[in-house]
Amino acid sequence: MSIVRLHFYGFVAGFILDLIVGDPHWFKAHPVRLMGALYSALDKAFLGPKDDRGHKAEGTGQLDFREYVQGLFTMALTALLSVFAGAVILYASFRVNEYLFIAAEAVLTCTCLSTASLIRETSPVKKSLAGGDITEARKKLSYVVGRDTDRLKPGEIIKAVIETLAENLSDGIISPLFYLALFGPCGGLFFKAVSTGDSMIGYKNDRYFSFGRAAARTDDLLNYVPARISAFLIILSGLFSGKLSARRAFLSYRADHAKTESPNAGCPESAIAGALGIELGGEAFYGGKLIYRPVLGTFSRESELQDIGLVQRIVVSSSVFMEIVCAFVIYLTWFR
Repeated sequence: MSIVRLHFYGFVAGFILDLIVGDPHWFKAHPVRLMGALYSALDKAFLGPKDDRGHKAEGTGQLDFREYVQGLFTMALTALLSVFAGAVILYASFRVNEYLFIAAEAVLTCTCLSTASLIRETSPVKKSLAGGDITEARKKLSYVVGRDTDRLKPGEIIKAVIETLAENLSDGIISPLFYLALFGPCGGLFFKAVSTGDSMIGYKNDRYFSFGRAAARTDDLLNYVPARISAFLIILSGLFSGKLSARRAFLSYRADHAKTESPNAGCPESAIAGALGIELGGEAFYGGKLIYRPVLGTFSRESELQDIGLVQRIVVSSSVFMEIVCAFVIYLTWFR
């Protein structure tokens, strides 16, 4: 059996496995957790004990070349070790038999995806809001977003959930699927290593302004195409739901996707805003400080609780569609 055919089976099995089990919290050897541990260790080794020096959006200053190189080394080492570990596991599995190779690829693929986890982690917020428990909703939301949640009103909580669903559709599902399809688990692990670095050190504050620059820029580069694919999938979702508007999603994407500081975050968020007919972005508190974010969407309808469920369905349907397209392309490479 050809290696591409084995890749096809492992790729499909890994996606299904993610839908079933998600990210088990008891799995301490999860690759992303190990990446995070390495980042933390190197962060402390180079910069000293951690301190809180503000939100990522507020930093400015002169680039420190020494810290930049240290951060580049940290990201590169984490990415290379991740790829090497994945390659060793796959090679050792292949040497035993083909079925073990498929199983190994499926598990590694599953660890790179977060479809089930994203739904599982946002659903408690929706449940708390439905039950009228605003305090619990704020607490649950604090587990999945970086902003302050202690003063948010129900409508603001809903918007925060929608924003994190939209952004993580791209970062946590479409992007890894893109690289898993092209380069197998090693490609997926490389992307997750960079993405983990961006989420841990890619901040524009005093501590990470230089140290995290390489991780942030590399993450921007790797997410550039997948973010726009995500927007397209959201627009496509509007064609198959009477509660969404593909036309508004496209117009909102075209008008607002470049407004955000990140070259990619605005793509899925602006498309979601248009599809639902609501506004996203705006003011938010981070670490007690008010941050002004661009408003995405130009619509007047207030977000509602049911919008969370709609966006969750968009996340699942978009991930399934992306998986089908990727699997079909992989299939054609050996079917011919």
